[in-house]
Amino acid sequence: MKPQYTYDNNGNPLGVFIPINDWNNIVEKHPEIEDVPQWEKDLIDERLDFIKKHPEQLIPIEDFIAELDKDD
Repeated sequence: MKPQYTYDNNGNPLGVFIPINDWNNIVEKHPEIEDVPQWEKDLIDERLDFIKKHPEQLIPIEDFIAELDKDD
């Protein structure tokens, strides 16, 4: 598989392009991948929209894990 990545002007990754032949192979092996219910897609879109509007609320995963470890 040879995915292609797209980046913004600051070098941040924006997306991934998977060639159609590779996608077709994935779907052939995992047909359930295309069976995502619309409500799940809508929820993901809502969450992504929130992240775009409030990036300051994101924290690095390392910080999140450290916070969880403090509660032990």
